Amino acid sequence: MTYANRLNDRLWEPVDNRPLIVFRILLGFLLFLECMNDMISGKVTDLFIEPAFTFPFIGFEWLQPLPGNGMYIYFSIMSMLGIMIMTGVFYRIAMAVFTVMWTIIYLMQKCDYNNHYYLIILVCSLMCFMPAHRRFAVDVYMGLVKKSNVCPRWAGWLFIAQFGIVYTFAAINKINAEWLSGRYMKYLMTGMDHPFLQEKSVQLFLCYSGLLFDLLITPLLLFKRTRIVAFCMACVFHLFNAFVFKIGIFPFLSLSAMIFFFPETRVQRASVNNKNRIGMYLMGVYLLVQLLLPVRYLLFGTDPNWTEEGFRMSWRMMLRNKAGWVYFRITDPDSGKTWIDEPENRLNYITLNSLVGLPDMIWQYAQRLKKECKDNGFPHVRIYAMSEVSLNGGTPQFLIDPNTDLAGVKWEPYRHAAWIVPLK
Repeated sequence: MTYANRLNDRLWEPVDNRPLIVFRILLGFLLFLECMNDMISGKVTDLFIEPAFTFPFIGFEWLQPLPGNGMYIYFSIMSMLGIMIMTGVFYRIAMAVFTVMWTIIYLMQKCDYNNHYYLIILVCSLMCFMPAHRRFAVDVYMGLVKKSNVCPRWAGWLFIAQFGIVYTFAAINKINAEWLSGRYMKYLMTGMDHPFLQEKSVQLFLCYSGLLFDLLITPLLLFKRTRIVAFCMACVFHLFNAFVFKIGIFPFLSLSAMIFFFPETRVQRASVNNKNRIGMYLMGVYLLVQLLLPVRYLLFGTDPNWTEEGFRMSWRMMLRNKAGWVYFRITDPDSGKTWIDEPENRLNYITLNSLVGLPDMIWQYAQRLKKECKDNGFPHVRIYAMSEVSLNGGTPQFLIDPNTDLAGVKWEPYRHAAWIVPLK
Protein backbone atom coordinates (compact mmCIF):
# COMPACT_ATOMS: atom_id res chain seq x y z
CA MET A 1 0.00 0.00 0.00
CA THR A 2 1.41 3.40 -0.99
CA TYR A 3 1.82 6.28 1.44
CA ALA A 4 -0.99 8.16 -0.32
CA ASN A 5 -3.33 5.22 0.14
CA ARG A 6 -2.42 4.87 3.80
CA LEU A 7 -2.94 8.58 4.37
CA ASN A 8 -6.28 8.50 2.56
CA ASP A 9 -7.46 5.54 4.67
CA ARG A 10 -6.32 7.33 7.80
CA LEU A 11 -8.18 10.51 6.83
CA TRP A 12 -11.40 8.57 6.33
CA GLU A 13 -11.21 6.54 9.53
CA PRO A 14 -14.46 6.87 11.49
CA VAL A 15 -14.15 8.65 14.84
CA ASP A 16 -16.59 9.91 17.45
CA ASN A 17 -18.20 13.08 16.08
CA ARG A 18 -18.85 14.78 19.42
CA PRO A 19 -15.98 17.30 19.02
CA LEU A 20 -17.38 18.36 15.64
CA ILE A 21 -20.92 18.61 17.02
CA VAL A 22 -19.82 20.68 20.04
CA PHE A 23 -17.82 22.98 17.76
CA ARG A 24 -20.87 23.49 15.54
CA ILE A 25 -22.94 24.52 18.55
CA LEU A 26 -20.26 26.90 19.85
CA LEU A 27 -19.61 28.35 16.39
CA GLY A 28 -23.29 29.06 15.77
CA PHE A 29 -23.60 30.77 19.15
CA LEU A 30 -20.49 32.90 18.52
CA LEU A 31 -21.70 33.92 15.07
CA PHE A 32 -25.03 34.95 16.59
CA LEU A 33 -23.24 37.03 19.25
CA GLU A 34 -20.91 38.63 16.69
CA CYS A 35 -23.76 39.79 14.47
CA MET A 36 -25.85 40.99 17.40
CA ASN A 37 -22.89 42.90 18.85
CA ASP A 38 -22.26 44.61 15.50
CA MET A 39 -25.82 45.90 15.56
CA ILE A 40 -26.02 46.84 19.25
CA SER A 41 -22.60 48.53 19.34
CA GLY A 42 -23.45 50.70 16.34
CA LYS A 43 -20.80 49.13 14.14
CA VAL A 44 -23.32 48.52 11.38
CA THR A 45 -24.15 52.22 11.36
CA ASP A 46 -20.51 53.30 11.55
CA LEU A 47 -19.35 51.08 8.68
CA PHE A 48 -22.32 50.73 6.33
CA ILE A 49 -24.92 53.46 6.94
CA GLU A 50 -23.23 56.64 8.14
CA PRO A 51 -20.28 56.90 5.69
CA ALA A 52 -20.94 58.71 2.42
CA PHE A 53 -19.43 55.69 0.66
CA THR A 54 -17.64 52.45 1.51
CA PHE A 55 -14.27 51.02 0.52
CA PRO A 56 -14.80 47.54 -0.98
CA PHE A 57 -11.95 45.29 -1.96
CA ILE A 58 -10.64 46.44 -5.33
CA GLY A 59 -12.64 44.67 -8.03
CA PHE A 60 -15.73 44.36 -5.82
CA GLU A 61 -16.92 47.94 -6.02
CA TRP A 62 -20.30 46.65 -7.19
CA LEU A 63 -20.93 45.40 -3.64
CA GLN A 64 -22.71 48.28 -1.94
CA PRO A 65 -24.67 48.53 1.35
CA LEU A 66 -28.41 48.17 1.29
CA PRO A 67 -30.29 51.50 1.54
CA GLY A 68 -31.93 52.78 4.70
CA ASN A 69 -31.87 50.28 7.52
CA GLY A 70 -31.36 47.41 5.10
CA MET A 71 -28.03 46.47 6.65
CA TYR A 72 -29.69 45.96 10.02
CA ILE A 73 -32.08 43.53 8.36
CA TYR A 74 -29.08 41.89 6.71
CA PHE A 75 -27.29 41.41 10.04
CA SER A 76 -30.52 40.25 11.70
CA ILE A 77 -30.80 37.50 9.10
CA MET A 78 -27.20 36.47 9.79
CA SER A 79 -27.99 36.39 13.53
CA MET A 80 -30.90 34.02 12.90
CA LEU A 81 -28.69 31.87 10.69
CA GLY A 82 -26.24 31.63 13.60
CA ILE A 83 -29.02 30.23 15.78
CA MET A 84 -29.99 27.79 13.01
CA ILE A 85 -26.38 26.61 12.78
CA MET A 86 -26.17 26.20 16.55
CA THR A 87 -29.37 24.16 16.76
CA GLY A 88 -28.86 22.31 13.49
CA VAL A 89 -31.97 23.58 11.67
CA PHE A 90 -31.54 23.14 7.90
CA TYR A 91 -27.86 23.14 8.76
CA ARG A 92 -26.35 22.83 5.28
CA ILE A 93 -28.44 25.68 3.89
CA ALA A 94 -27.94 27.90 6.93
CA MET A 95 -24.19 27.35 6.93
CA ALA A 96 -23.81 28.03 3.22
CA VAL A 97 -26.01 31.15 3.26
CA PHE A 98 -24.21 32.58 6.29
CA THR A 99 -20.84 31.97 4.64
CA VAL A 100 -21.90 33.82 1.50
CA MET A 101 -23.47 36.70 3.44
CA TRP A 102 -20.43 37.12 5.70
CA THR A 103 -18.08 37.02 2.71
CA ILE A 104 -20.12 39.78 1.06
CA ILE A 105 -19.77 41.91 4.21
CA TYR A 106 -16.03 41.22 4.27
CA LEU A 107 -15.56 42.27 0.64
CA MET A 108 -17.91 45.25 0.88
CA GLN A 109 -16.01 47.26 3.49
CA LYS A 110 -12.26 47.15 4.19
CA CYS A 111 -12.41 49.73 6.96
CA ASP A 112 -11.76 48.30 10.41
CA TYR A 113 -10.28 45.14 8.84
CA ASN A 114 -9.49 42.38 11.31
CA ASN A 115 -7.94 38.97 10.75
CA HIS A 116 -10.78 37.18 12.49
CA TYR A 117 -13.23 38.43 9.84
CA TYR A 118 -11.22 36.45 7.31
CA LEU A 119 -10.89 33.49 9.69
CA ILE A 120 -14.68 33.33 10.01
CA ILE A 121 -14.93 32.96 6.23
CA LEU A 122 -12.45 30.06 6.27
CA VAL A 123 -14.03 28.28 9.23
CA CYS A 124 -17.56 28.66 7.89
CA SER A 125 -16.47 27.52 4.42
CA LEU A 126 -14.96 24.36 5.90
CA MET A 127 -18.04 23.75 8.02
CA CYS A 128 -20.19 23.74 4.88
CA PHE A 129 -18.59 20.39 4.02
CA MET A 130 -18.63 18.92 7.53
CA PRO A 131 -21.26 16.35 8.64
CA ALA A 132 -21.86 18.48 11.72
CA HIS A 133 -25.64 18.09 11.84
CA ARG A 134 -25.99 14.36 12.38
CA ARG A 135 -26.19 14.54 16.13
CA PHE A 136 -27.87 16.92 18.58
CA ALA A 137 -29.48 18.72 15.66
CA VAL A 138 -33.06 19.54 14.77
CA ASP A 139 -32.38 18.12 11.31
CA VAL A 140 -32.06 14.67 12.90
CA TYR A 141 -35.28 15.00 14.91
CA MET A 142 -37.11 16.20 11.82
CA GLY A 143 -35.87 13.18 9.89
CA LEU A 144 -34.02 15.30 7.33
CA VAL A 145 -30.75 13.43 7.97
CA LYS A 146 -29.91 10.10 9.52
CA LYS A 147 -28.43 10.21 13.00
CA SER A 148 -24.78 9.22 13.23
CA ASN A 149 -22.23 9.12 16.02
CA VAL A 150 -19.21 9.19 13.72
CA CYS A 151 -17.46 11.43 11.25
CA PRO A 152 -14.29 10.98 9.19
CA ARG A 153 -11.02 11.80 10.94
CA TRP A 154 -10.20 14.51 8.38
CA ALA A 155 -12.92 16.74 9.85
CA GLY A 156 -10.87 17.34 12.97
CA TRP A 157 -7.46 17.22 11.31
CA LEU A 158 -8.41 19.97 8.87
CA PHE A 159 -9.23 22.36 11.71
CA ILE A 160 -6.04 21.43 13.54
CA ALA A 161 -4.04 22.29 10.41
CA GLN A 162 -5.96 25.53 9.82
CA PHE A 163 -5.53 26.89 13.33
CA GLY A 164 -1.96 25.62 13.45
CA ILE A 165 -1.23 27.76 10.38
CA VAL A 166 -2.87 30.78 12.02
CA TYR A 167 -0.80 30.47 15.21
CA THR A 168 2.48 29.67 13.46
CA PHE A 169 2.35 32.59 11.05
CA ALA A 170 1.20 34.88 13.86
CA ALA A 171 4.44 33.98 15.66
CA ILE A 172 6.66 34.32 12.59
CA ASN A 173 5.20 37.74 11.81
CA LYS A 174 6.02 38.95 15.33
CA ILE A 175 9.73 38.49 14.73
CA ASN A 176 10.38 42.12 13.80
CA ALA A 177 11.77 45.23 15.45
CA GLU A 178 8.38 46.82 16.13
CA TRP A 179 7.25 43.83 18.19
CA LEU A 180 10.49 42.68 19.81
CA SER A 181 11.41 46.20 20.97
CA GLY A 182 7.99 46.59 22.60
CA ARG A 183 7.30 49.68 20.51
CA TYR A 184 3.95 48.45 19.23
CA MET A 185 2.84 47.26 22.67
CA LYS A 186 3.80 50.58 24.21
CA TYR A 187 1.73 52.42 21.61
CA LEU A 188 -1.18 50.02 22.12
CA MET A 189 -1.17 50.52 25.88
CA THR A 190 -1.22 54.32 25.64
CA GLY A 191 -4.36 55.63 27.28
CA MET A 192 -5.40 52.34 28.89
CA ASP A 193 -6.74 52.61 32.45
CA HIS A 194 -4.64 49.76 33.89
CA PRO A 195 -1.49 51.30 35.48
CA PHE A 196 0.51 48.06 35.41
CA LEU A 197 0.10 47.90 31.62
CA GLN A 198 2.16 51.09 31.35
CA GLU A 199 5.21 49.38 32.85
CA LYS A 200 7.94 48.67 30.31
CA SER A 201 8.68 45.25 31.84
CA VAL A 202 5.01 44.25 31.58
CA GLN A 203 4.85 45.35 27.96
CA LEU A 204 7.99 43.37 27.05
CA PHE A 205 6.63 40.34 28.90
CA LEU A 206 3.42 40.53 26.87
CA CYS A 207 5.42 40.83 23.63
CA TYR A 208 7.68 37.83 24.21
CA SER A 209 5.09 35.64 25.92
CA GLY A 210 2.71 36.35 23.03
CA LEU A 211 5.34 35.33 20.49
CA LEU A 212 6.21 32.14 22.39
CA PHE A 213 2.55 31.27 22.85
CA ASP A 214 1.78 31.55 19.14
CA LEU A 215 4.91 29.58 18.26
CA LEU A 216 4.50 26.73 20.76
CA ILE A 217 0.78 26.33 21.37
CA THR A 218 0.17 24.03 18.39
CA PRO A 219 2.91 21.45 19.18
CA LEU A 220 2.09 21.61 22.91
CA LEU A 221 -1.56 20.82 22.17
CA LEU A 222 -0.59 17.94 19.89
CA PHE A 223 1.39 16.10 22.59
CA LYS A 224 -0.53 14.26 25.28
CA ARG A 225 1.81 15.16 28.14
CA THR A 226 1.55 18.91 27.55
CA ARG A 227 -2.00 19.15 26.22
CA ILE A 228 -3.81 20.06 29.44
CA VAL A 229 -1.19 22.61 30.47
CA ALA A 230 -1.27 24.11 26.96
CA PHE A 231 -5.05 24.38 27.06
CA CYS A 232 -4.91 26.18 30.42
CA MET A 233 -2.29 28.54 28.99
CA ALA A 234 -4.56 29.17 26.01
CA CYS A 235 -7.47 30.02 28.29
CA VAL A 236 -5.40 32.61 30.17
CA PHE A 237 -3.91 34.04 26.98
CA HIS A 238 -7.14 34.34 24.99
CA LEU A 239 -9.29 35.56 27.87
CA PHE A 240 -6.70 38.23 28.68
CA ASN A 241 -6.77 39.39 25.05
CA ALA A 242 -10.57 39.28 24.97
CA PHE A 243 -11.09 41.49 28.01
CA VAL A 244 -8.06 43.80 27.81
CA PHE A 245 -7.73 44.34 24.06
CA LYS A 246 -11.37 43.61 23.17
CA ILE A 247 -10.55 41.91 19.85
CA GLY A 248 -13.95 40.41 19.19
CA ILE A 249 -14.78 36.81 18.46
CA PHE A 250 -11.25 35.52 17.81
CA PRO A 251 -10.26 34.44 21.37
CA PHE A 252 -13.47 32.48 21.87
CA LEU A 253 -13.39 30.96 18.38
CA SER A 254 -9.81 29.82 18.97
CA LEU A 255 -10.67 28.27 22.33
CA SER A 256 -13.65 26.50 20.78
CA ALA A 257 -11.46 25.00 18.03
CA MET A 258 -9.07 23.52 20.60
CA ILE A 259 -11.55 20.72 21.15
CA PHE A 260 -10.12 19.14 17.98
CA PHE A 261 -6.66 18.85 19.55
CA PHE A 262 -7.93 16.36 22.09
CA PRO A 263 -7.73 12.75 20.85
CA GLU A 264 -10.71 11.40 18.96
CA THR A 265 -12.31 8.12 19.95
CA ARG A 266 -11.87 5.53 17.21
CA VAL A 267 -15.17 3.82 16.39
CA GLN A 268 -14.26 0.26 15.47
CA ARG A 269 -17.52 -1.03 14.06
CA ALA A 270 -18.47 2.00 12.05
CA SER A 271 -17.57 2.61 8.47
CA VAL A 272 -17.28 5.67 6.30
CA ASN A 273 -18.10 5.39 2.64
CA ASN A 274 -16.76 7.28 -0.37
CA LYS A 275 -13.07 7.21 0.51
CA ASN A 276 -12.34 9.21 -2.58
CA ARG A 277 -8.74 10.39 -2.94
CA ILE A 278 -9.98 13.53 -4.69
CA GLY A 279 -11.01 14.84 -1.28
CA MET A 280 -7.48 14.30 0.03
CA TYR A 281 -6.00 16.22 -2.88
CA LEU A 282 -8.50 19.07 -2.46
CA MET A 283 -7.58 19.36 1.21
CA GLY A 284 -3.92 19.41 0.22
CA VAL A 285 -4.50 22.22 -2.28
CA TYR A 286 -6.50 24.20 0.28
CA LEU A 287 -3.75 23.94 2.91
CA LEU A 288 -1.08 24.81 0.33
CA VAL A 289 -2.95 28.02 -0.49
CA GLN A 290 -3.17 28.80 3.22
CA LEU A 291 0.60 28.36 3.49
CA LEU A 292 1.35 30.56 0.48
CA LEU A 293 -0.98 33.50 1.15
CA PRO A 294 0.86 34.68 4.30
CA VAL A 295 4.21 34.85 2.46
CA ARG A 296 3.00 36.58 -0.69
CA TYR A 297 4.35 39.85 0.72
CA LEU A 298 7.77 38.60 -0.46
CA LEU A 299 6.62 39.31 -4.01
CA PHE A 300 6.59 43.04 -3.22
CA GLY A 301 9.87 43.30 -1.33
CA THR A 302 8.43 45.84 1.13
CA ASP A 303 7.39 46.02 4.77
CA PRO A 304 3.72 45.01 4.72
CA ASN A 305 3.11 46.71 8.07
CA TRP A 306 3.80 50.00 6.27
CA THR A 307 2.81 49.48 2.64
CA GLU A 308 -0.03 47.01 3.43
CA GLU A 309 1.10 44.98 0.40
CA GLY A 310 0.42 41.35 1.33
CA PHE A 311 -0.84 42.35 4.77
CA ARG A 312 -4.39 41.07 4.65
CA MET A 313 -5.10 37.33 4.95
CA SER A 314 -1.60 36.70 6.32
CA TRP A 315 -2.20 36.49 10.10
CA ARG A 316 -0.24 39.65 10.85
CA MET A 317 -2.12 40.22 14.09
CA MET A 318 -1.59 43.17 16.44
CA LEU A 319 1.51 44.40 14.64
CA ARG A 320 0.80 47.89 13.42
CA ASN A 321 -1.18 50.99 14.18
CA LYS A 322 -1.02 54.11 12.07
CA ALA A 323 -1.97 57.67 12.79
CA GLY A 324 -1.70 60.83 10.73
CA TRP A 325 -3.56 62.91 8.19
CA VAL A 326 -4.30 62.98 4.49
CA TYR A 327 -5.89 65.41 2.07
CA PHE A 328 -5.99 65.60 -1.72
CA ARG A 329 -4.80 68.37 -4.03
CA ILE A 330 -6.69 68.45 -7.32
CA THR A 331 -5.50 70.40 -10.36
CA ASP A 332 -7.25 70.87 -13.68
CA PRO A 333 -4.75 71.55 -16.51
CA ASP A 334 -7.54 72.72 -18.81
CA SER A 335 -8.70 75.59 -16.60
CA GLY A 336 -5.60 76.00 -14.43
CA LYS A 337 -7.71 75.66 -11.29
CA THR A 338 -6.45 73.95 -8.13
CA TRP A 339 -8.51 72.98 -5.10
CA ILE A 340 -8.32 70.82 -2.00
CA ASP A 341 -10.50 67.89 -0.97
CA GLU A 342 -10.47 67.01 2.73
CA PRO A 343 -11.82 63.49 3.44
CA GLU A 344 -12.77 64.48 6.98
CA ASN A 345 -15.65 66.45 5.46
CA ARG A 346 -17.05 63.29 3.86
CA LEU A 347 -16.13 60.38 6.10
CA ASN A 348 -16.86 59.47 9.69
CA TYR A 349 -14.11 58.75 12.20
CA ILE A 350 -13.83 55.00 11.67
CA THR A 351 -13.52 55.21 7.87
CA LEU A 352 -11.24 58.27 7.98
CA ASN A 353 -8.99 56.54 10.50
CA SER A 354 -8.58 53.59 8.13
CA LEU A 355 -8.08 55.77 5.05
CA VAL A 356 -5.11 57.62 6.56
CA GLY A 357 -2.83 54.59 6.75
CA LEU A 358 -3.95 52.34 3.89
CA PRO A 359 -2.48 53.13 0.44
CA ASP A 360 -5.03 51.07 -1.49
CA MET A 361 -7.87 53.00 0.14
CA ILE A 362 -6.14 56.30 -0.65
CA TRP A 363 -5.88 55.19 -4.28
CA GLN A 364 -9.59 54.23 -4.28
CA TYR A 365 -10.51 57.61 -2.82
CA ALA A 366 -8.53 59.32 -5.58
CA GLN A 367 -10.35 57.28 -8.23
CA ARG A 368 -13.66 58.35 -6.73
CA LEU A 369 -12.56 62.00 -6.87
CA LYS A 370 -11.52 61.49 -10.50
CA LYS A 371 -14.99 60.21 -11.38
CA GLU A 372 -16.72 63.04 -9.52
CA CYS A 373 -14.57 65.64 -11.29
CA LYS A 374 -15.33 64.08 -14.68
CA ASP A 375 -19.06 64.15 -13.91
CA ASN A 376 -18.73 67.84 -13.01
CA GLY A 377 -16.99 68.83 -16.21
CA PHE A 378 -13.32 68.32 -15.30
CA PRO A 379 -12.30 65.20 -17.27
CA HIS A 380 -8.51 65.67 -17.12
CA VAL A 381 -7.80 66.40 -13.46
CA ARG A 382 -4.64 65.40 -11.66
CA ILE A 383 -4.96 64.24 -8.06
CA TYR A 384 -2.16 64.23 -5.49
CA ALA A 385 -2.39 62.76 -1.99
CA MET A 386 -0.71 64.84 0.69
CA SER A 387 -0.17 62.74 3.81
CA GLU A 388 1.95 62.27 6.89
CA VAL A 389 1.66 59.03 8.82
CA SER A 390 3.43 57.49 11.80
CA LEU A 391 3.75 53.76 12.42
CA ASN A 392 3.23 52.67 16.05
CA GLY A 393 3.94 56.14 17.36
CA GLY A 394 7.12 56.60 15.31
CA THR A 395 8.27 59.71 13.45
CA PRO A 396 5.64 60.86 10.93
CA GLN A 397 6.63 60.73 7.27
CA PHE A 398 5.08 60.73 3.81
CA LEU A 399 3.14 57.56 3.04
CA ILE A 400 2.24 58.53 -0.53
CA ASP A 401 4.55 60.30 -2.96
CA PRO A 402 3.04 63.82 -3.13
CA ASN A 403 4.29 64.23 -6.71
CA THR A 404 2.44 61.17 -8.09
CA ASP A 405 -0.79 61.81 -9.95
CA LEU A 406 -3.01 59.08 -8.50
CA ALA A 407 -5.68 59.81 -11.11
CA GLY A 408 -3.33 58.44 -13.75
CA VAL A 409 -2.08 55.42 -11.81
CA LYS A 410 -3.46 51.94 -12.44
CA TRP A 411 -3.79 49.45 -9.62
CA GLU A 412 -1.41 46.52 -9.96
CA PRO A 413 -2.18 43.90 -7.29
CA TYR A 414 0.92 41.76 -7.88
CA ARG A 415 3.55 44.48 -8.08
CA HIS A 416 4.90 46.99 -5.59
CA ALA A 417 3.29 50.40 -5.98
CA ALA A 418 6.22 52.76 -6.55
CA TRP A 419 4.11 55.72 -5.35
CA ILE A 420 4.16 54.39 -1.78
CA VAL A 421 7.07 56.08 0.01
CA PRO A 422 9.35 53.52 1.77
CA LEU A 423 9.44 53.53 5.55
CA LYS A 424 12.53 55.31 6.84
